[in-house]
Parts: sequence; structure tokens; C-alpha cells
Amino acid sequence: MKTTKRILLIDDDEDDCFFFSTALEEFDSPVEFFFDRDSEVAIEKLRKDKDAVPDILFLDWNMPRMTGRQCLLAIRRILRYADLPIVIYTTSQTQADQDEAKRLGASYFLTKPATIGQLRKKLKDILSMDWKVSQT
Repeated sequence: MKTTKRILLIDDDEDDCFFFSTALEEFDSPVEFFFDRDSEVAIEKLRKDKDAVPDILFLDWNMPRMTGRQCLLAIRRILRYADLPIVIYTTSQTQADQDEAKRLGASYFLTKPATIGQLRKKLKDILSMDWKVSQT
């Protein structure tokens, strides 16, 4: 029996949210997709809504107001999200950003692919991972 995966994306770019949503549309397994374009609003929702915990969270690294770094730290401070898989979803390709993300508690680092097909493949790979084991 297939279980529905709850996926949350925090990304300020409306086009990237649409791109992500489109990539999920053709998945074989059921997904429930949510996104928030304002990181501060997203953090507040995560603090308050104890019933809507995602199975995996994708987080843009470069956002205005509250950056991905700040957002990652804030999420990790919420006890029920201590073990939540958090994937940094960014245009950055630098090793320094990857190292910093891992140090701050990210589970995985994904540079935004150029096409929906590439994103769909990466998302299928990421969603099939065993998140009980630390990813590299």
C-alpha cells in the first residue's frame, strides 16, 4: 500500500514553487505538496500547527528577510522537527554552502536542476532515501 508523502517547500520564488509542483505531478506515489513563499510565515506555521508535520521539507538557501540559514536553524530548534529531513534546494553549487548547510543541520543539499525532468528524477531519488541514516 502506498502512503502519501507530505512535502513542504519554503521558497520565495513563485516560479520555483510552480516548477517544483509541476515536477511532482507525475509521481507514481501519492504526494501532498505545500509551499510557503515567506520563510517567517512558514516558521510560524511550523511552530503552531502540530498536526501538519511534513515528511520532508525543502528549503531555499537564498531568501530575503529570513535566509535559508536562519530558517534552517529556527526549524531545528523546534523539537518535533529535530529529525525531519530538510533538503536545501538552491541555485548555489559551492562547497562552502554545502558544508555550512550540513553543519547547520541540513539532511541533503540539492542544486536546483535546469529542467522539470531533471528535478523529477532528483525528487524521486530523494523521496526514496532511507532518512533514518545520515545522508551525504
